[in-house]
Amino acid sequence: MTRGCPFGTLGNEVTDNDELVRQDLSLIFEVVKNKLAAFFVREKAKGRLAKQADPERIADFCIASMQGATLMGKVKRSSQTVEATVQEALAHLKSYSAKN
Repeated sequence: MTRGCPFGTLGNEVTDNDELVRQDLSLIFEVVKNKLAAFFVREKAKGRLAKQADPERIADFCIASMQGATLMGKVKRSSQTVEATVQEALAHLKSYSAKN
């Protein structure tokens, strides 16, 4: 846990003078979000996610959770926070599971 996400690291360093870098990073995160959201849309269409599940919000949650976990893991130099965050995120995602 000595390295973080390169995109998250760059994003943390963006200043008011780095508008083009900020826009590029925003685009990268948007592409990732769209791919995750598309996955959740497919899962919802297959009846695996509850009707109230919002694929875009869930995708944002996944990205933000993992970015935060990665940062905390780097700061603490420990995988424990990352592992705990992944477990909690999975538990949260399971709450969107369609009840059979």
